[in-house]
Amino acid sequence: MKKRLMSLVLAGILVLTTAGCGNTSDTDASGDSGESTQEESVPEESQDTPSEVNDEAGDGTLEAATITLMTRYGDDTDVNAATFRKAVAAFQEEYPEITVEDLSITDETQYNNMFKTYMATDDVPTIFMTYGGGNLQSYVENGIAVDLSAYLQADAEWYDSFNSTMFSMLTFDSVDGVYGIPYAAYVDSLFVNTALFDEHGIEVPSTIEELEAACEAFQAKGVVPLPVGDKSTFRGGHLFTLLMAKRTGEDLVKKLASGEVSYDCDEVRDVLTTMKTWGDKGYLGNSITTLDGEGEAQMFLTGQSPMIYRNASFISRIVNEMEDNSTVVEMNFPYYEAYPQYKDMWHGGSSDAFSVAASATDAEKAAAVELLKYVTKMEYMEERNELSYGAFVCVLNDLPDMADQPSVTNDLKTNLETAAGMITEPAEYDTVSGLENDTRTAIQAMWAGESVDTTIQTIIDARSLGE
Repeated sequence: MKKRLMSLVLAGILVLTTAGCGNTSDTDASGDSGESTQEESVPEESQDTPSEVNDEAGDGTLEAATITLMTRYGDDTDVNAATFRKAVAAFQEEYPEITVEDLSITDETQYNNMFKTYMATDDVPTIFMTYGGGNLQSYVENGIAVDLSAYLQADAEWYDSFNSTMFSMLTFDSVDGVYGIPYAAYVDSLFVNTALFDEHGIEVPSTIEELEAACEAFQAKGVVPLPVGDKSTFRGGHLFTLLMAKRTGEDLVKKLASGEVSYDCDEVRDVLTTMKTWGDKGYLGNSITTLDGEGEAQMFLTGQSPMIYRNASFISRIVNEMEDNSTVVEMNFPYYEAYPQYKDMWHGGSSDAFSVAASATDAEKAAAVELLKYVTKMEYMEERNELSYGAFVCVLNDLPDMADQPSVTNDLKTNLETAAGMITEPAEYDTVSGLENDTRTAIQAMWAGESVDTTIQTIIDARSLGE
């Protein structure tokens, strides 16, 4: 069942249309009302067949080359980074003829700024991290990322090891080909400390309306119910997405990205109004824009607050850092009573993928692909799963179960069995560069005092300027 679960979950996570989609990791980052079964496959024919594929792919020998590697794995502070860096080191030992120059930067803003500099100087790293979707599509259309179809076709065993839906954010309707190799995925949900609910005689909520009632009850007891540290602006972006998933599903989100529907629509207005109301009432704490994501996490981990919405990877912190984690349960984020058709929609998607520079030489491309094969070996995926206490959404098929999984991990896997689909942040579907950051900043300003109308107009203006 658990192996079947992973296939089902991943089919839901990345059944995102190829018209332009994209996420940020939680380390500081579908279908409509029903299930979607769309899957992406590698095209039978690639427009360009690099010469190095014919003999060099997977034969254990490579032409000497120096490749540059730019990721957000600049240190070993999270599971993905630790195992990725370990795999790269092992690759370098096995392939001494390949020199890997690591340009990685952990901080997202610094990474984005540096990558823009590389693009501006026509010095794109051989391998670079992407979240797929709209930004990657713009790189493809500007000739920055190479089509990897021929490499995948040349090594069917490697290609078939991936869950096929994992390529959906790395392929596009406007151009043939596959433009990235998936490495990590994520899901966001609600973690609840039932001990605090029991202590104060409050019911654990399953709907938005019950969540609001629980927040009122906790506030009456002097407890901050659901603190948000939006000094780290991704926190507002993630709450926006969680609520959009429960209000509208995927279809409208894609129409926002295409411009078919304006952000000044009932669905977006409803969600932003809910978020502002929660902020104004103190449900999210009294320091939303000055508290950061880590401060928010500490409030939950130290038993000061009863609820937190986080990526599944947060389970490792629950297990490692809480004095008593036995009372923590994971649950799908509450849904709107008026929109039960979206009850089983989740916030999730591809978090990390790797693309290869179109400007690289044939030898550099061959070396880059061999490195990507190395880091996506099952042995490293299993290690990541162990380090995350089983709360790992794997991009490969048939990840073995972890022995003695924590109860909170079992909750997650059980709840994911009911997932009907997933969406990522609405702006990530869009090809307008920077819209995700603009949307997050607008949400932060809303919590600082701006009106919902102003927030919507700010997002509309940002999208219009970027088109």
